Amino acid sequence: MLRALRPICAVLLIAVALPGVAAAKGQSAVAYVESIYADHESPGGTARYSPRLDRLWDECYALAKKNGDACMDFSMIVMGNDAELTDVKVHQKKGGPHSAMVDARFKNLGKDTTVTYDLIRDKHGWMIDEMRSGCYVLSEALQQKTKC
Repeated sequence: MLRALRPICAVLLIAVALPGVAAAKGQSAVAYVESIYADHESPGGTARYSPRLDRLWDECYALAKKNGDACMDFSMIVMGNDAELTDVKVHQKKGGPHSAMVDARFKNLGKDTTVTYDLIRDKHGWMIDEMRSGCYVLSEALQQKTKC
């Protein structure tokens, strides 16, 4: 009886999983950034970084572990340690099918904030290749070379 159900279960799993995968691949750059801010209490859960930024994150965490310091002492996604986001608005400044620049504008704890995302796209969808807000640049902060 259980053997007979295996093919049915497999088909059901594929039917349930494929729409989500297809949606992520077909997602616009704006929709991707909106997904980063979808959970206003814990934004950033869906953030995906380019291989270059992944490497910088790994190096930052390794150095922090060695020194006993924090890699980053704030989140650039919300430009702070705490998040109480309101009025989140996302718009694409420029881009095409493989790269885009998207602004996320919001209030965090009442303070107007803009984070600019440089995105690139691969076969799995959009990923963050750089972030900027004010004088902060994510790749510089990860290398502790910030000019702020």
